[in-house]
Amino acid sequence: MVDLATKIMLGATLKGMGYETGVHPVGDYVAVKVPVFSFEKLHSVDTMLGPEMKSTGEVLGIAKSFDEALYKGLIAAGYQIKHEGGVLISVRDKDKEEIFSIAKKLEKMGFKLYGTKGTAAHLNNYGLHVEPVNKISEPGKNNILDLLESGKVDYVISTSTKGRQPMREGVRIRRKAVERSIACLTAIDTAKVLVDCISMNKSIQDVELVDITQI
Repeated sequence: MVDLATKIMLGATLKGMGYETGVHPVGDYVAVKVPVFSFEKLHSVDTMLGPEMKSTGEVLGIAKSFDEALYKGLIAAGYQIKHEGGVLISVRDKDKEEIFSIAKKLEKMGFKLYGTKGTAAHLNNYGLHVEPVNKISEPGKNNILDLLESGKVDYVISTSTKGRQPMREGVRIRRKAVERSIACLTAIDTAKVLVDCISMNKSIQDVELVDITQI
């Protein structure tokens, strides 16, 4: 491809080199590349993604559907896909509308939902059952850190972006999730596709093994 690109920059054409235009035929498989992070080794680093490089590798999931390919990739990247348990939701105001459909799907699958007071109030107004949890900064026990330490939470959805200083509420929540090996999702799109994977109700043994040399 480098050789072809160089020749094109020098004035050659694809047609002149024997190539036709058009889209490559759609294949029988979907391939999904999933980044691997090592946040447990990077102390005080926020897991919220930004322009800086934070991944330490990547894996590839291949299957006949997007959901199964992503499921394979997530498993290979070290995620523990659980089909029951608790989910802590703490999202910024602009994400509150989008998080509803995700939370509704999680509740329908039997997950126990927890939320910071603003998020919980919003979702409860829509008819969901979300248990409000005190912020870290609020006095008394039974705050978010206590909940994460209790073992009742299996997923965290946190999209707060109010700075990345180590003492910020969102940063501390995400760091505690890392310390407790709890899957922490920092984007609505990621949460949506993960929930779609969970809703398949499959284990890794239920997904077809693909020989990439035969594709």
